[in-house]
Amino acid sequence: MAHIVVVGAGIGGMPAAYELRARLGAAHRVTVVNATDYFQFVPSNPWVAVGWRTRDDIVVPVRPYLERKGIDFIAQRVTMLEPQHDRLQLADDTWLDYAHLVLTTGPRLAFEEVPGAGPEGGFPQSLC
Repeated sequence: MAHIVVVGAGIGGMPAAYELRARLGAAHRVTVVNATDYFQFVPSNPWVAVGWRTRDDIVVPVRPYLERKGIDFIAQRVTMLEPQHDRLQLADDTWLDYAHLVLTTGPRLAFEEVPGAGPEGGFPQSLC
């Protein structure tokens, strides 16, 4: 059994986790890690600002939707990647091991935020 970790529970991470679960079946473990326990549809933020929507209209709790599909969820920020050891560190200083890692943390690639995450001397491949 392989453990696949998806970092990020937004527009990229949620569909990635669902697709992994559908394609891999129950034989493999899928875990989503996100800094918050909710998904916020960011393109609707201006609507909240002008009163056309409320925050409740654009924010969805992540856990129940993932658990319904048999996907584990951890609501913590990732503080460090150690790709050479196939693991990442969470904000509470625990380590999470993985066989495969999918980074879906958003459009700004802040490699400097997580040691070991940069393409220069690091391990990831980026679509951006």
